[in-house]
Amino acid sequence: RRSIFWFKGDTVEGRELVMQLMSVKGNFLVTRQFQDAIRSGKLDTRNTNLIINDLSPEDSASYTCSLAVAGQTVTHTLTVEGGRRQAPPLMLTALPTDGRVSAGEGFPATLSCVVSGSDAAVSWHRAGSAQVLSVGPIFNIYSVRREDEGSYVCTADNGISRPASFTFDLTVEYVDVEVDQTEVVASTEDLTALLSCTVKGSPEPLMSWYDSQGPIRQNDPRRRVSSRGEFHYLQLTDMKPSDLGEYQCYGYNEKGRDRETITVTAAPGPVRVLDAEPTGKGFTYRVSWEVNSLSPINYYYFAYRELSSDFVMTINVPGTRDPVSGSSTMYHASTEVTFNPGQSYEIMVTPVSGNKPGPEQKEVFRFSVPDEPVQVASTNEDAWKWWKMSMTLLSRLPQVARIMQD
Repeated sequence: RRSIFWFKGDTVEGRELVMQLMSVKGNFLVTRQFQDAIRSGKLDTRNTNLIINDLSPEDSASYTCSLAVAGQTVTHTLTVEGGRRQAPPLMLTALPTDGRVSAGEGFPATLSCVVSGSDAAVSWHRAGSAQVLSVGPIFNIYSVRREDEGSYVCTADNGISRPASFTFDLTVEYVDVEVDQTEVVASTEDLTALLSCTVKGSPEPLMSWYDSQGPIRQNDPRRRVSSRGEFHYLQLTDMKPSDLGEYQCYGYNEKGRDRETITVTAAPGPVRVLDAEPTGKGFTYRVSWEVNSLSPINYYYFAYRELSSDFVMTINVPGTRDPVSGSSTMYHASTEVTFNPGQSYEIMVTPVSGNKPGPEQKEVFRFSVPDEPVQVASTNEDAWKWWKMSMTLLSRLPQVARIMQD
């Protein structure tokens, strides 16, 4: 049987067999191995002719028809208008070769994509976006931000060969510490405070809590450290005045570090009015009270009113800087107030530490003033003063008698 062979290529060594036709009962049929080319629609035949559909620049070449029995050949040169001969595929060299790039936040990152053996244009864009970020074989990000993390694609195109591309994956390494509250007010009633912060980063950072003395120990029974993922906590219990001050949440990894400061302050607890005692000076009484506070009291806001009136009278009483002996949190104070006879009063005292007032009294203090002044009995100290004065006068009696005789 006669066979017709169609070759593509300029030289015998470089020829590619693209079609084979076999004569069967006077008709030339496509052999089985080239049936797929016919089905794809790219190639077709008519008798011994080769038909090329959907021409493109890559189809520009020399096509040779060879008759196997006679050894005769006919060569046709096909040039697709506006195109050139098929060029070799583009070769890209990427640095780093695995496409993985890591850079610390605020530091530069460089991606390189070099084309070999062709004068091709190189462009850069983010994966999934058509926006061109840069052109040329080198793509620089001079100060990496967290939002720069992701995939970047370099594409080389010379207008002839099929474009070549390579994908880089950029990882931004950072540490970020955030706090919801820069000031935490400790509870004076139960002597506790809860500090919290969020530590994020890449690679996953470590964290530590610090106070003014240095890192806080993990086994400190009064300062319990705990974590849940990126959330970290410091629970202060059984607090003392020395526990007030600044604390730091400190996050770090091999690429960076960050920290935030939380200031722990305290408001006083509620005042408990102890008594209103007569002073012996008419209707003037000394009102005394006590309060728990982790910090010294700046002043007391003393308010009182007659139960029969809505008019409130106020006094600012100087604060107490030192707690009572034997305690670090208990403060005592008092003031003298002159009341109207025969009236009933209620008294409210609010302590203020720094700029933080304490809560209202749990119980309003009430008392009644009698119609007549209350006489105050002399104390042992008063009796001792009178006794010393009497002795002094008695010692001078002989001198007084002599003067009178003269």
